[in-house]
Amino acid sequence: MSVAVTPSPVRVLRTGLRPDWFVRAAIATGGLSAIVVGLELVNPIHVTSPAGRAAFETLIVLSAICTVWLLVANFQASGRLPDLMLLCALVAVSVTDFAYRAVPALAAGARPESGGGAWLCCSLIVSLAFAAAAFAPNKVVRHLGPRAIGGAILAGASIVLFSQFIEQATGSHWNAALQDVGIQGAIRRPVALTVEVVAAGLLVASALAFLRRGRRGESRCGLLAGAAFLLTAARLQYLALPAVATDWITPREGLRITAYALLLGSAYWEYASRRRARAFAAIKSERERIARDLHDGLAQDLACIAAQGQRLGAELEPEHPLMIAARNALATSRGVIADLSASTAPTTEAALRMIGDELRHRYGLEIAIRIETSGALSAGGDLDPADREQVVRIAREAIVNAALHGAARHVDVVLLQKGRDLLMTVSDDGCGITDASTSGMGLRTMRARATALGGRLTAGPGVGGGTELQLVAPARYVA
Repeated sequence: MSVAVTPSPVRVLRTGLRPDWFVRAAIATGGLSAIVVGLELVNPIHVTSPAGRAAFETLIVLSAICTVWLLVANFQASGRLPDLMLLCALVAVSVTDFAYRAVPALAAGARPESGGGAWLCCSLIVSLAFAAAAFAPNKVVRHLGPRAIGGAILAGASIVLFSQFIEQATGSHWNAALQDVGIQGAIRRPVALTVEVVAAGLLVASALAFLRRGRRGESRCGLLAGAAFLLTAARLQYLALPAVATDWITPREGLRITAYALLLGSAYWEYASRRRARAFAAIKSERERIARDLHDGLAQDLACIAAQGQRLGAELEPEHPLMIAARNALATSRGVIADLSASTAPTTEAALRMIGDELRHRYGLEIAIRIETSGALSAGGDLDPADREQVVRIAREAIVNAALHGAARHVDVVLLQKGRDLLMTVSDDGCGITDASTSGMGLRTMRARATALGGRLTAGPGVGGGTELQLVAPARYVA
């Protein structure tokens, strides 16, 4: 039976984490951020350390630079509007923090941080940029080249820096009293309070949108949701400390640096996934070329030799070495073609069925393949391609052994998820495994492949006779 599968884009990063775990982690991050804000409202705290604050701001700047570089590379590779919006959001938040927090913290002296109209405007722009990245449609914008991207980044940075310059030149920044703490101090500045609450609301909406996309399988959106929750908490600290000195370290700095770390992790996740996807695509293309060459060349020649050999049946017995060699070479070449084709199949189930079809015709077996996973394999995801190849080759070797050494007529292949592990069982109705066969080359090869997966393989007599082989390995999924 043939299986028709529609190819789909591959986004791959080898990991033991499933996409829904990132969503759960983001929700936990949001809960912890709310706890931090609540504790700050009850008892605002800070530590005076000019060197420590400067170190925090330096780490944030370096993280922002790395993240921007990765986001530019991601957008150039994908051309997707959400990637462009995310790049704009990161540029907005990083330049705003650099101009209004890093520069004053790195400068000599201790004074209240600026909180004038330009700062409030930039804060609102940052939140709007995150909302745009979260709600942007997943369409491709290909007409923007590297120069346009660089121009947009410079324009955004110039707006923030020019705002800072005007604020400093006109003296419009606030000289807030550092003694103002708590909600009462925030209420004395109704405009600033309103802007901060609106900005926090936009960030919460962005986090929820990222969570929704994370549930659809976009792993990096879980990291983005966590970053948005942390930035929300950093905004809401204004309710506890309306005025912060440039040499203070508050919980806000911890929230900010953690948010930047998640933004960097999200950008690297996407960048590494695309690099791995490109490498896999190159391997897939080469395998398809080799399969075509074998099918159009060697396999055709061997088929011709085998057909011509039938005409010599009167002179050459069917078991003549020449006839055996021709049949074996033809079967081997067809097996290699099937293996290469299966390795480029879009899903694990499609690959297993392709191998099953080839072995069913070769050995006259009845092969039943069932996928019983309740996790990513049945929710739009699949195994990591490298892991999938190992799983498929183990199944193939087990079926071949059942046919050649066990004289089996029926083989069952079942793939299911068991906790965090993937369990594959191959059972047959053959004569059963013997002690001598447990050290054979085929079993050693399968065990080596299981070890490469980080799992283990066992083989022994089946409950109803025959042989039962079990593979248990960590389930690494891709979206």
